[in-house]
Amino acid sequence: MNKFILLALALCFSGISYAADWKVSADLRERYQSFNNFDFNSAAVDNKGWEFDSRLYIKAKADFGNGLGVFLQPQAISIKNNTPATGTLNFTQADLIQAYVQYTSNDFAVRLGRQQLVYGDQRLLGHLGWKDVARTFDGVKGMYKSKSIKLDVFAVHPSDIGAMTPSTANPQGKSLITWEDRTLVGAYATYNIAPKTGADAYFINWSHNQQASVGKGRNINTFGTRFFGKSNGFDATAEMVFQNGTWKTGVSQSASAYAIKAGYTLNTWKTRLGIEYDFSPGDDKRNAASHKDFVFPFHTNHAHYGEMDFFSWANMKDLRLSLKTTPLKGLTLLGNVHFLSLDKATGDWLNVVGAGSIYPGSATYTQTKAGTEIDLKVVYKVAAMKGLKLVALYGVFNPGAAVSERNAGKADSATFAYFIAQYAF
Repeated sequence: MNKFILLALALCFSGISYAADWKVSADLRERYQSFNNFDFNSAAVDNKGWEFDSRLYIKAKADFGNGLGVFLQPQAISIKNNTPATGTLNFTQADLIQAYVQYTSNDFAVRLGRQQLVYGDQRLLGHLGWKDVARTFDGVKGMYKSKSIKLDVFAVHPSDIGAMTPSTANPQGKSLITWEDRTLVGAYATYNIAPKTGADAYFINWSHNQQASVGKGRNINTFGTRFFGKSNGFDATAEMVFQNGTWKTGVSQSASAYAIKAGYTLNTWKTRLGIEYDFSPGDDKRNAASHKDFVFPFHTNHAHYGEMDFFSWANMKDLRLSLKTTPLKGLTLLGNVHFLSLDKATGDWLNVVGAGSIYPGSATYTQTKAGTEIDLKVVYKVAAMKGLKLVALYGVFNPGAAVSERNAGKADSATFAYFIAQYAF
């Protein structure tokens, strides 16, 4: 399907590009990250690692008149990755993050091609801003927008592009999953009752056919609602979501997840004090014919449940306290403290993508306290060079009793850091 879409786009561009009014911008990002002791065992084999990433993408937007427009976003990346187990690996790739044609008529629009889906707080559908595997989609989306109502209806499948992660397996750096065997069909609606205040409602069907490499026969209905509001310095969001259907052939899906957050912004340094609670019931694994962990693969979980990616929105409880302040023009300081635990001690402790286990579940486990994660971030927009932004982060995860129980008594702290230099022009 995606090959025909991209061919149609190429023919469109070659025939009428001379008549277009093009607007072009670019973004260059350099990112260095390091991590240590992610197995919570400092006495074991050294597991320090680092990665250096370079990314250049270009955004090109054209207006052909009569409601017809085109958007292109090619990307080129280079990754150097080092771990004690694999040594240093290098990988480069160029691909299209987005490439679509859009027709707009009054309140209606239709978009055809490769596109990102970004909704709400991006707990279900969002882009990572770095690796675009399974975060960009090939298909069609219809859009309606009035003063108070916005409705998107889409039928897509995740783009079958390279994994953009160095790998010793063949093909190196390429996707090992054929995403064309997986589809998303859904609708996302927003109703605004006042500026920055309203409600979302959505339905998404996520399915795999029998040719999918994993989850054959998956057919999951995800439906939920999100309320949001902002007024007089206060802001709040609440979301609840449910899943039913088939997890894989012979296994049903029945899961739910909940989130509520609130904050107040002071005039002093534009300081926001925030609190958030996230919860999703876990699967105690007593019934092999039923899967009760909430899983959705196209989210931005690290933005919500800790930058160190130890948790997804499944079998979890997370109380987060946050602080954001701007003491100087262009300088923003952010701090987050996460008090994390499992809902079901016997269930799987799932990682950021919800597909792999930090620790598989067991009927013998009794401890649920996972630990505390502290993330400190500095963002600086350089006034002397417009378009340049510097970001630094340091995170530490202090394990709790659940780690010690699952890790042969070992529960040493893990650390994570990164530095980003990003220039938009």
